[in-house]
Amino acid sequence: MNRGQRNSYLIEGKRQHTATHLIGTTLATSINFGILYDAGFPLWRIGALALSFLVFMSVQWLIIHRTAHGESLDRSFTIINSIAQLHMSFAATLTGGLHSPFTPSLALGAMLAFIFFGPRRPSSTTMVGLLGVLIAIMAVLPQSALGPPLPNAHYALLAVSTIGWSLFMIHSFLVKLSDATVRATCAISDLRADRVADAEAQARRLQSVGAKVAHELKNPLAAIKGLVQLVARAPESPKTKERLAVVESEVDRMEAILREYLSFARPLEDLQVLPIDLAAITADAASVLSGRLEQGRIAVEAALDPAPLAGDARRLKEALINLLANAIEATPAGGRIRIATMPRPCGGVRLEISDTGRGIRPEDLGRLGTSFFTTRAAGTGLGVVLAVGVIAQHGGAIEIASEHGHGTQVTIELPAEPRQATTTPLTTRAVRARAAS
Repeated sequence: MNRGQRNSYLIEGKRQHTATHLIGTTLATSINFGILYDAGFPLWRIGALALSFLVFMSVQWLIIHRTAHGESLDRSFTIINSIAQLHMSFAATLTGGLHSPFTPSLALGAMLAFIFFGPRRPSSTTMVGLLGVLIAIMAVLPQSALGPPLPNAHYALLAVSTIGWSLFMIHSFLVKLSDATVRATCAISDLRADRVADAEAQARRLQSVGAKVAHELKNPLAAIKGLVQLVARAPESPKTKERLAVVESEVDRMEAILREYLSFARPLEDLQVLPIDLAAITADAASVLSGRLEQGRIAVEAALDPAPLAGDARRLKEALINLLANAIEATPAGGRIRIATMPRPCGGVRLEISDTGRGIRPEDLGRLGTSFFTTRAAGTGLGVVLAVGVIAQHGGAIEIASEHGHGTQVTIELPAEPRQATTTPLTTRAVRARAAS
């Protein structure tokens, strides 16, 4: 779960509070205007208050509709609170300055910021500083700018209305924030349970992998032991060189088994996400296998358009090496492998790896991605499993389409940045056999 998903419940609570703030402010302001009008307050001052309120409401409404992410919502909350303080300071200035019935509500913005961000966040300090500046400005203004005094009865009504509105806003904010916190806690608890279940499933898979690796290593170790014993007994034998070559090939096979086992174990690790170019990573993976390509006399066609995204370069390179290695194994001498990357118009990257190899039988396609299923005598079946796991961690999808006897195409779709996968990452498709020429 990414940061936006982790904060979704809390963000919804903050947005609901902002909407409540607008409704409560509109109702309280309408009542206050009625009290001022009944008190015979100068109409131009009431009109100025109304204009300030309309500007205040319009700006808040615009900010709410443009808020989509947790970070922007925090900034929006600070801006809205700052505008609210300016509006209330203007209202207090027009109705008596420090002696205005609106003055107690000036502290509301700072109080909400302390609850919203905590006492040590810069946003809270900013709100307190702004409050201090506004109070200092009102303190030095002449009485002529502050307006006539209000009758005691109307003053008391405005004070009660303003204090009641402030208490209502604090209460509604705390209720919404409490509800959002409870929902976020439940979501985190559910996520923790899912992660534990995934870890247990992975642990069971690793146990089976361990047993399989032990079995796979047993045979080459036995062969190496027997060959070394023969070489020790007759080091000058004409077969010594041949026996040592077999020992070397068996050691290489053991290294490949262990390498795939270690790669398979890594999906439990967190991704190290950085800005990368998938085209460069694909070219690097192909260069790692250039010796095998040359030895197998396999041509490579590359159409690698720049493909920027955010991802784990090391993990993606491992996955691509496994997929390219499978293509090399399946392609006979004189065959061709084509690799292509292309950015998607809606964001993300598409990668295609196609070969002219032997293809995969339709009955075997459905078993791809299953641990230890392989169509190669010397394979472990972990390469595709590793690749699918890496693609899934990035929130992508992989499709394998194959025509038996004519080749296979692997298509990978990756988002612009890792996200939680919502569908099964691997799909397979059997291509209908070509008509005889």
